[in-house]
Amino acid sequence: MSSRGFHSSPRFVAAAAALLATAFAAHVPGQQTQNKPPSAAASEAQDDEAFAEATEPVVERVCVQCHTVENFTKRRRTAKEWNDVVNAMQGRGAVATDDEFKAIKRYMTRYFGLVRINVASAEEISAVLGLSPKTASAVVEYRSAHGKFTDLESLERVDGINKDKLEEQPEAISFN
Repeated sequence: MSSRGFHSSPRFVAAAAALLATAFAAHVPGQQTQNKPPSAAASEAQDDEAFAEATEPVVERVCVQCHTVENFTKRRRTAKEWNDVVNAMQGRGAVATDDEFKAIKRYMTRYFGLVRINVASAEEISAVLGLSPKTASAVVEYRSAHGKFTDLESLERVDGINKDKLEEQPEAISFN
């Protein structure tokens, strides 16, 4: 199975509990806390988790109705391939709104996607790896100036890249 697991991993549960505790403490009346603005990486992670939390029930309702989780997580696909798979599901009668189908495509691309880092656009890099558009553009610019990436270490040389995000999903990156 993939590193993502419909939020069932102990690491996610611990992180979610810590996030909720922090959010609760920041909003307790009469308690004064000094809240620092979140870093860009922390903000991206929170946005990523909020999207996943909102979309997973839709994926479960629409996709898991006909397929096991393992069926769609056993092989990573490019953004185009996920688009084609979800369009085929829709053509075979899967029931969801247009916005839900868009969210499913985005979810599958983000959590079960594959990016061919040496040819992908900034948009695809951002969609699969969860990097900001600015950072994904920096990857493309670096690639143009320095040539193809050969491994994770070479990709980590890009200024501003979130190394933790790359290291938690190395199977999402193809260097071929």
